[in-house]
Amino acid sequence: MSGDNRVAAVLLARGKEISGDIIAWRRALHAMPELRMDTPMTEAFIVKTLRELGVTDIRAGVGGHGVVALIKGDLPGPCLAIRADCDGLPIKEETGLPFASQNGNMHACGHDAHTAIALGAAKLLTENKSRLRGSVKLIFQPYEEGDGGARAMIADGALDNPQVDAIIALHNHPTECAAYEAGDILVTPEPTSASIYAYEATFYGTPAHVCLSNESVNPVHMACTAVAEIAALPNGEGRIINAVPVINGGVRNNVIPETCTVCGSIRSFDAALHKATVARVGEILLATAERFGGHVEVKTSIDLMATEIDRPLYDSFLSAMNTLFPERGGVERRDREIIGEDFARFAACVPAVYFMLHTAPCGGAYPLHHPKFDVNESVLYRGSLAFAGFALLWQEKE
Repeated sequence: MSGDNRVAAVLLARGKEISGDIIAWRRALHAMPELRMDTPMTEAFIVKTLRELGVTDIRAGVGGHGVVALIKGDLPGPCLAIRADCDGLPIKEETGLPFASQNGNMHACGHDAHTAIALGAAKLLTENKSRLRGSVKLIFQPYEEGDGGARAMIADGALDNPQVDAIIALHNHPTECAAYEAGDILVTPEPTSASIYAYEATFYGTPAHVCLSNESVNPVHMACTAVAEIAALPNGEGRIINAVPVINGGVRNNVIPETCTVCGSIRSFDAALHKATVARVGEILLATAERFGGHVEVKTSIDLMATEIDRPLYDSFLSAMNTLFPERGGVERRDREIIGEDFARFAACVPAVYFMLHTAPCGGAYPLHHPKFDVNESVLYRGSLAFAGFALLWQEKE
């Protein structure tokens, strides 16, 4: 048996043994979801658990309530970062689980599981420091839901001291698919999240009684006209999402309001199409306001690039997964969704790989961001194995 195969065998056995710990951490986190950057309880739980695992190099309060912990191996080598998002959503939970949240928020995207998985990796790595080349930096990031946490943590030095050479992250994949088995590590060298542009456009008109509508400027008419033109642009077919899900204006049927606001989202894996659509939407908003004699103010709420996968790092990751899970290896992902992920900001700084842990069937009953969403806890340990296994099997940079 080769050295890598021995490491894989040791990890696989130990990973199954600590599955109960990972599940317990996930349930504790699930019961206390916090939003955006306001995650002090989550931060405290992560720090406490890391210390119990024997991790001593811990920096809390990174970019707000983010946590960065460093595990140093006994052998020289590069620094690999593992990122886990840990924020929840403003969704009232309806799972009926005994550990369900009671605070009006919910871990409806599985970030509780991601954090628990990273803690499981920390446990495996601290137990195997004699085999670890270089170091592993664990990055526990708040506010992934909205593109705020990665930027704040990067600005606060999460990738520095020591400088990170590469970074990996995962997301649970709850959607049923005949090609996948529960616990599969789903991989692709293609971008794993889309470019996203989200905007808020407020049209300004002239408030008046409706009997004077011919003499006033109606911002609702402006908004509706613009939305109709935007809807005629390319949309769907797996190439681009171009949607306006919010329109808000007016208070009574006999009052022309001063303002009407629309909120839209554009997302695509096609960079050229994305850029062109963003530009065209902007032109439509401005031209519509001018045509009606009003004006419009456009604010950008999200402008996020796609998560680009580093091909050499991907090849190394796939090789490690094939060693770690010889029965299945890394399984090619066939169903990319046009989702957003601010891990893209880390990937823009250092070589990155982003993969999926297939958690169906349990999680497949309800989709992400559903009030009844749950994850299949029995396979979470395989995410910890993927994190720790790659860290231990990753070769030193030449």
